[in-house]
Amino acid sequence: MNIKELLNRSDQFLAERGIESSRLDAEVLMADLLDMERINLYVKYDYPLKSSEIDSYREMIKKRAQRMPVAYIIEKKEFMSLEFKVAEGVLIPRPDTENLVEAVIEYCRKAELESPQIIDVGTGSGAIAVSLAHYLENAKVVGVDLSLQALKIARQNMEKHELAERMSILKSDLLAEFIKRGIKEIDIIVSNPPYISETEMEELSPEVKKEPETALKAGENGLEYYRRLIPEAEKVLKKGGRLFLEIGYRQAESVSSLFGDNWTDIEVKQDYSNNDRIVTAVLEKRAESKTN
Repeated sequence: MNIKELLNRSDQFLAERGIESSRLDAEVLMADLLDMERINLYVKYDYPLKSSEIDSYREMIKKRAQRMPVAYIIEKKEFMSLEFKVAEGVLIPRPDTENLVEAVIEYCRKAELESPQIIDVGTGSGAIAVSLAHYLENAKVVGVDLSLQALKIARQNMEKHELAERMSILKSDLLAEFIKRGIKEIDIIVSNPPYISETEMEELSPEVKKEPETALKAGENGLEYYRRLIPEAEKVLKKGGRLFLEIGYRQAESVSSLFGDNWTDIEVKQDYSNNDRIVTAVLEKRAESKTN
């Protein structure tokens, strides 16, 4: 059997099971199996596949038919033009989150921060932290998470992109470890926290439901982590430091309202689809930690 024949059969098989992107997924999985660019499949349609390749590919297709995300099957995902390792138990990086990274990069360059100290809260695969360390050549970045699986994957991505000299991975429940250590002169805190409400969780696609619930679900109205993170950021950011938060497209007003008198310059930014995607604010007055 050649590439074209197996692709056609797999496309039909996935489509019959409700996979809307059946052809694309079949091609991505085939390209990964054969370690080639997807576009090269078209010029090698007549390439005869080995029985071992056919067996491996069928296992991949079977997983996709069971609604396992493609990124988990091939164990990688592109983000900010960089390749990241991903695995089950870790949130898959989304294109929307590139807006968050770009907003931080733009701010650092406009503010001419020479060596910004940045914390990425809820780092997951490390996509945000690694991207910031990669594109901001003098930045010092710490990615934090509570999940041991996420910390393991984030470290692998940090090492993959050779950023260990300017980047570190730390286990922490939001900013608890920084507060405990008395760290309070951070330039930027960035986070794509869980922000999906209990009601919205029920409406998610089967693929998204394969991802860790702890990285998605945020209480009854999706604001649980913002309510915790904003007060903690007041104890860790330096005066004039900035907090960047990714939000759900209907959360701009409710998240903005959580910033108290210690904050100024609250701004909502849109993504490429003109949906509200980021809330950012500047710390005008620091809140001292009880441990100080």
